[in-house]
Amino acid sequence: MTRHLKPALTLAIITLILLGVIRASAKPVQVVSPFLYPPYPGFASQGSVFDHSSPNYTFDNKVVAFNGAFANKDCPSPAPAGTPPPQAGVCNAGDGGYWSYGLGDWMWYDGHDGIDFGVSYRPVYAAADADQIMYAGWWDPQNHKINLGIYVRLHHSNGYNTYYGHMSSIAVQACGSPGCTFVPHGEWLGISGTTGNSSGPHLHLLVRNPANKSVDPYGWTGSDVDPWVNNQRESLWAAYPALVYSGSKIFPSGSALAYPPVPTSGLVVDDGSVNFVENPSGCWVSISAGSAQGGVMRYSKPRNTASTCAAQWNLPQGSNAGMYSVYVRIPEIKATTEGALYAIHHADKTDQIVMNQEVFPNGYYVSDGWVYIGTYNFTGAGDEYIELTNRTQDEAATIADRFVGADAIRFVFLGDATQTPPTPVSVTPTFTPTVTRTPSNTSTPTNTKTPTATRTPSPTFTPSKTRTPTATFTPSRTATSTRTATATFTPSKTRTSTATVTPSKTRTSTATPTPSRTRTPTRTPTATFTPSRTRTPTPTRTATLTRTSTPTRTPTSTRRPTLTPVYTLIKVYFVSNYRYLNNLPPFERAGARYARSNNIYLTLLNEYFKGPGITENLSYGWIKLTNGFTSYSKFELINGVANIYLKGICNRGNATYTIANLLTYNFKQFPEVKFVKIYDENGSTQDPSGLSDSIPACLQP
Repeated sequence: MTRHLKPALTLAIITLILLGVIRASAKPVQVVSPFLYPPYPGFASQGSVFDHSSPNYTFDNKVVAFNGAFANKDCPSPAPAGTPPPQAGVCNAGDGGYWSYGLGDWMWYDGHDGIDFGVSYRPVYAAADADQIMYAGWWDPQNHKINLGIYVRLHHSNGYNTYYGHMSSIAVQACGSPGCTFVPHGEWLGISGTTGNSSGPHLHLLVRNPANKSVDPYGWTGSDVDPWVNNQRESLWAAYPALVYSGSKIFPSGSALAYPPVPTSGLVVDDGSVNFVENPSGCWVSISAGSAQGGVMRYSKPRNTASTCAAQWNLPQGSNAGMYSVYVRIPEIKATTEGALYAIHHADKTDQIVMNQEVFPNGYYVSDGWVYIGTYNFTGAGDEYIELTNRTQDEAATIADRFVGADAIRFVFLGDATQTPPTPVSVTPTFTPTVTRTPSNTSTPTNTKTPTATRTPSPTFTPSKTRTPTATFTPSRTATSTRTATATFTPSKTRTSTATVTPSKTRTSTATPTPSRTRTPTRTPTATFTPSRTRTPTPTRTATLTRTSTPTRTPTSTRRPTLTPVYTLIKVYFVSNYRYLNNLPPFERAGARYARSNNIYLTLLNEYFKGPGITENLSYGWIKLTNGFTSYSKFELINGVANIYLKGICNRGNATYTIANLLTYNFKQFPEVKFVKIYDENGSTQDPSGLSDSIPACLQP
C-alpha cells in the first residue's frame, strides 16, 4: 500500500466508525398506533390545548399547539403575518392565554399538559382499552383545590396511561397490577366536574407515554420541529372526539358518541323500607324533602375519623344472581359532603367509590338525582348491600358546614354474570372533521334497555327540581322494596344558572326484550354548543353506524335521524372581561350558535341571557352584561325596529358601556334591523317612536 493511500484509508475507517456511533445513539423514530376514542358522549366545546412549548406548568410566555400554531404573551415586533390582536400591542389576556396571529384568536394556556374538553357534569368514558385501573379517587382527600381533584388513571397494554381529571364522582375501583381487569374503551368511569385546581366543570384528559412523559394525543403536524422532544408525531386518536367551536378551530372533530342508555326500571330500596338498616338505630335525622325518593330522606353530620352512623341498603335475599348496575339517589337538600364514601358489598368482596354529593342533582346531566356508581356482580345470597357512613373525605376546614345525605339505592339487573369476551368493537377511525355547517335535528337514538350485563348504564335525563329546599308533607313509608320504575319530576325553574345553549329535551329510551350485553352508544351526533347535556341541532352528515363497546350476537337497532330542518348560524356577542375591566375597546366577542330560521331573534335573546359557554367563560374570559336585568318579557320587530322589553331591576352602576350597547350590537348584525330600542322593567325607553336607537333613562351614562 502506498504512502498516499494509508491516510485516506485511515480517514475512511474513522468516518465509518463515527457514522456507526451517530446511528447507534440516534433516537429511533417513534411510531404509535392510534388507540384513543372519544372520552365522553355528545359534543364538547374546544378548550385549552396541550402546550408543546412547556407542558409542565412553568410559564415561558408562549403557547404552541399541535398544528404549530403559536401565541406569545408579548406581541412580537415586527408583527408577524396574520391577524393582529383586537387591541394593538395587547397579546396577553391573563391566566396564561395569549393572542395567536396565525389563528386570529386567543390560545390557552401556558404550561398546560393535557387537553380540556368542555363537558359539564356529564358521563366520562374510558378513552382506550385498559388492563389496569391504577387510581380512582381524590388526588388529596384533605385538599380538594389542588391538581386533578377526583380523577381516574388507567393503564393501557401499550404502556401508555390516561388520566381523567376534575371529576365529581367515580364508578370504578383501582386494582393492583396490569392485567387485573379489562376496561373497554367507552366504559363509563364516572361524571365530570370541577374538583381540584379547576375554575369550572370540564374534563382534563392527560396522556402519558411509557416513559411517563406527558404527550399530546393529537400528535404534531407543525411544519417545524416539535419543541416538545418527548412527543410522538402521530395522532393517538383512532376516532376524534366530537367538538363545537366558539372561536378559531384548532382541533379536528369526529362523530359524537351516544349517551349511556337510560334505566327505566329496577329494584329501588328506599331509606326506611324493610331492606334498609341504620346502625345504630336512629343515628340519622329523618326529614321531609320533595326531591327525595318517597318524599323522605336522612342526613347526618360528616366526620373524618371513625364513623358513628351507617346506612345500609340490602339487595333482598333471593334476588337474581348476576350483574347489576347501581345508582344512588341524591336529594337536593342536606347532601353537601364533597367526599361521600359508598361501599359496595357484593359476591364476597367490597368495592368503594367516592362522590361529591354537593353538585347533585344539577341542570346538566344528573337532573333527577340518580347517580351511577358502577356495575357489580351480586349473588342474591342475602348478605350483599350498599353502605354509606358519616365518615367522609371532606376537608377539615369545611366539614363542620356539610351534611351527608342518605336516600335510596336502585339496583338494575342486567343479566348473567358471565362476561362477554373482551374484544370491543371499534368505530371506524376518522382523521378528518365530520361536523358540517348545516346542523340536523337528530331524533333521540333508541337505546337498548335490556336486562343484560351492560357495563355502562346511565341515570335518566328527566329534569328534576332545583336544590332549593321544599317542605312537603311526610308520606307514609313503604314497607317493601319496589321493582317498578321510580317517579320523575316535572321540570321547574331553577335559581342556578347553567351553561347550556338551548333548553334541553328529555331523552326517552325504549326497551327491548332481547338480552344482550350491548351498551350500544350510537354515533349519531347529539350536539351541544356548550358543555351541557342539551339536545340541540346536531351537526351530522347522515345516520351513522351504531358503536358497540363490547361484542354481542344479538343485533340492536338505532332509529334513523329525521330530516334536516332549516337552521341559521348566528353570532351571539358577549364582552371580554379583561378588555372591559381595563377599558380596552372593542369589548365585543362573538360566539357561534345555531338558530331555527323562523326563530332567530328569540334564540339570540335566549342565548345571550344564558351567557357564554363554559369554555367561552373560563378559557376565553367572556362575560355577559346584565346591569340588573335577568331576562326579557317581550320582543317585537316592526318596520325594521327591534323592541326589546327587559325584566329585572335596572342598575347601571358606573358603567358607560351596558347591556343596551351589547344588545344593540347583537341585533344590528341582521341587515333587516335598522334600529334597536331597549325598554326597562317598567316598559320605558327614552325615544319609543323615533327612527333611532333608544335606551331607558336608567342606563343613560
